[in-house]
Amino acid sequence: MRFVDALGVLSKSSSFAVSTESDRDEGLTRIKSNLYVAMPIEEDFMSLLAQISEESKKIIFLCGSSGDGKSELMLRAKQAFTQHYIHFHLDATHSFEPHDNAIVTLDRIFDEFDKGSHSLVIGINIGMLGNYSEEAKNKNISDKIKKYLEFKEKSDDFNFVNFEDYPKFEITETNYKSDFITRLLKRITSPSSELYQLYIKDESEGLNSTDYLKFLNYKLLCNEKVQEVVVELLLKVRLFRNQFITARTFLDLIYELICQKDYLFNNLFSCNNNEILEKVIEFDPSRLRTKTIDRFVIGYELDSLTQEFEIFKQSLKAELMIGSLNNSNSYIRLFYILKFEDIGNNFHKKFTEDFSESLLSNYLEVYRHHIYYDAVKSRSVLRNFYNKELLSAIRSYINKKAPYLGDEQFLIAEYDEYKVISHLKIGPDFSALEKDQPKYNNGHFDVYIRIKDFCDEENDPTLVFSVDINLYELLSRLRAGYRPNKNDRSVVVMLNEIVNRLLIFANKSNQINFKSSFEEIKFIREDSCIEVGY
Repeated sequence: MRFVDALGVLSKSSSFAVSTESDRDEGLTRIKSNLYVAMPIEEDFMSLLAQISEESKKIIFLCGSSGDGKSELMLRAKQAFTQHYIHFHLDATHSFEPHDNAIVTLDRIFDEFDKGSHSLVIGINIGMLGNYSEEAKNKNISDKIKKYLEFKEKSDDFNFVNFEDYPKFEITETNYKSDFITRLLKRITSPSSELYQLYIKDESEGLNSTDYLKFLNYKLLCNEKVQEVVVELLLKVRLFRNQFITARTFLDLIYELICQKDYLFNNLFSCNNNEILEKVIEFDPSRLRTKTIDRFVIGYELDSLTQEFEIFKQSLKAELMIGSLNNSNSYIRLFYILKFEDIGNNFHKKFTEDFSESLLSNYLEVYRHHIYYDAVKSRSVLRNFYNKELLSAIRSYINKKAPYLGDEQFLIAEYDEYKVISHLKIGPDFSALEKDQPKYNNGHFDVYIRIKDFCDEENDPTLVFSVDINLYELLSRLRAGYRPNKNDRSVVVMLNEIVNRLLIFANKSNQINFKSSFEEIKFIREDSCIEVGY
């Protein structure tokens, strides 16, 4: 088997993209099996199946999105558990008869379950699960599914294992990691893998063939420092664009990086044949406008770069077999994917600061102090975040028509020339944060704002809401004077929800001022009396 043929196993258009029970090419099947990575979801799923006995009567749903690996895991489970009292339905989007649909097929399967004594294991897309909960003939099954979808409710005899509960990225106390992606990359690029062995066998001939870029790209991907950059990019795509990364889409991404008709670093930022890479394009480093990058681009266009760059190009040729590139954008992208690697005279390290992910690193720091809250270590960091970043940005957004207002003043209405101003003392609620420790590491964190000196039995004086990296970025830009536009629509909706909740408290403040250009009237409530002053 040739290396370039074996790469086809990675493609989403390959017949190997979805695991089935049919017989196929043994060599390619072996390579596909070699790429399989067992993850915690498999351990939990297999553990549940091991608990099924002939006396028990259970239903287990394996749920997730298209391409996340349900078919592979269901097939492995069916091969491992061959007991007659466990029945498998590998794909709940399929029907048994041409004239039936998936809903009818599931109704039939559950009818057989009710009449029989066996347990049932079903692989199903989460969307299909929702559809079936509305259309199911069996009301008991429908109610159980709805309770799970709404409240995550499970039981001993009716369980759900969901890929969404096993995030591909974990933000740790000191860094971030993706066991799924790094282990899959190792399977693809480690010297013990079948792909690598085929690469070594065909390398000398392949580098002198029309497929030479596939060999160069694969070799570049084998570099662990390049893999670090790929993982970092995928984390940004996950956080900024909420892109769900499945085994199938990731393997297809690797296929596109290696097999598209350009160098890997250009494929990474210009390919739109993969749903993940469509998002990666948004983070193309050649779009950055910094003094160092702009000087390089101008120098390249004028052919006036220093000898240092020429020496670096020689190192690229000698160490990575990368010759002269056609444009400055390609070099910027190359510098980016090599930013953790040492090459020759390290000319590319001049751009390290330009490639620094300050927004990401700042967000992750605040995220960690919320998720791994420590009263001693976290309070000073979070107090600074709440007072100087979060609350400052929200106040600036509310008071955009009255930027002169003080820290405890909020513009709540305008009547002709009068502005109605509420006085509200707000700050972080660390006791609530410490009490409500999150259970999941899901890429966003909850903030807790305490409305001080507020007495209202109908409203809890603690305001809780979630912050993701997009809202965090908008808050940062608001502090710098930015005004949102139509491109910020989705994240502004989140911000407006927060503002509206805060204004409920502001409208019930103990002090309301009516202010115009020539006078100010103050209304101050104390107990059951309202004092009016000027």
